[in-house]
Amino acid sequence: MAEEGQQQRKEGITMEAGLLDSIISRLLEFRQTRSAKHPQVQLSENEIRQLCAVSKEVFLQQPNLLELEAPIKICD
Repeated sequence: MAEEGQQQRKEGITMEAGLLDSIISRLLEFRQTRSAKHPQVQLSENEIRQLCAVSKEVFLQQPNLLELEAPIKICD
């Protein structure tokens, strides 16, 4: 994961690496435990907005088309 204090910069969207690491850690921890005591992960609205904005930029940087080599079998 990114070092503390570094920033994730994607097309003007900035998110502290420590915050991103914290969100990822909480989500992974919840995924592993899923206890009845804590049925939800607590994320602030600001954390969710920042995560969505950074994620959007990452997805927009990905190619829309896949480069595939022949032969290709297509099944339905």
